[in-house]
Amino acid sequence: EGILRQYKTAGTNYGRPQQSDGFDFVFRHGAVKSEDTFKTSPFHFDLWFYFTLQNWVLDFGRPIAMIILPLEWFPLNKPSAGDYFHMAYNVITPFLLLKLIERSPKTLPRSMVYVSIIVFVMGASIHLVGDSVNHRLIFSGYQHHLSVRENPIIKNLKPETLIDSFELLYYYDEYLGHSMWYIPFFLILFIYFTGCFTPVEEESRMPVAALLLMGPSSLYYW
Repeated sequence: EGILRQYKTAGTNYGRPQQSDGFDFVFRHGAVKSEDTFKTSPFHFDLWFYFTLQNWVLDFGRPIAMIILPLEWFPLNKPSAGDYFHMAYNVITPFLLLKLIERSPKTLPRSMVYVSIIVFVMGASIHLVGDSVNHRLIFSGYQHHLSVRENPIIKNLKPETLIDSFELLYYYDEYLGHSMWYIPFFLILFIYFTGCFTPVEEESRMPVAALLLMGPSSLYYW
């Protein structure tokens, strides 16, 4: 009877994939899929082209749009033309980052990617508000080369606690906003590139498309 019971148990489990708990944990939560070991990693020209294009258009295009478009179209109590460029950047860039992560040859830690993108959007949005107000203050005589308390239109404010509010705005814009913006951005790129190291059968050269985008991208970040 005992032998018959063992035979039935073996027959029930026959054909089922056997995985240890450790392998199952790595498969569900790890960084590499077993079938991705020799997966090719082509250069994603479309995504990197969109990154380059939106960097030049939405970043350098902001001041140009603010100069060309009449100020009457964008009152001081409304978003400026450059603010709309910044809003587009805050939407397009996280989308491109998510698409880039989706094309990674390896399965990357999703929780870290999602949290980084959330922090990135928060930081870019904080910078958007602070930068918009600071640029609007220029029309009132605010001088960016001076500190907040040294500006003529700020140091005479009454009550003096209002100066602390403007310093808080400057802190959100230049320190907290930039930190929450750039650190997650380059962290996501770092995570992506760590997933690009896959075994290849032979040494490959950099694609011509990548060489063409290297010039404008290097000039932008320089």
